[in-house]
Amino acid sequence: MKDLVYPAVFIKDKDTSNFTVTIPDLGIVTEGVNIVEAFINAKEYLCAMVDCAIKFGCELETPSSFDDVCKKNKKYTVLLIDALA
Repeated sequence: MKDLVYPAVFIKDKDTSNFTVTIPDLGIVTEGVNIVEAFINAKEYLCAMVDCAIKFGCELETPSSFDDVCKKNKKYTVLLIDALA
C-alpha cells in the first residue's frame, strides 16, 4: 500500500467563520464549523474513500507534495491528513 498522507487546504469563510476543506488530489470537499471539526470530517471522508478503494480494488491518486500544495494555496492553511483510522 502506498503512502496515504494527503495535503488538505483549509479555507475560512469570512462571513460565517466556518471552514471548507479540500483534498485536491482526490476531489474531496467537506466543511466544519471550526478547523477541528473540518479536519475530523476530512479525515473521516478520506478514510471512507480509502476503505472503498481497497474493497473495490481501485487505485488512488498519489498524494501531491506538501510544499507544492502550499505554494499553490499561499493564502490558506494547508495540513497533512493521513488515511489511517
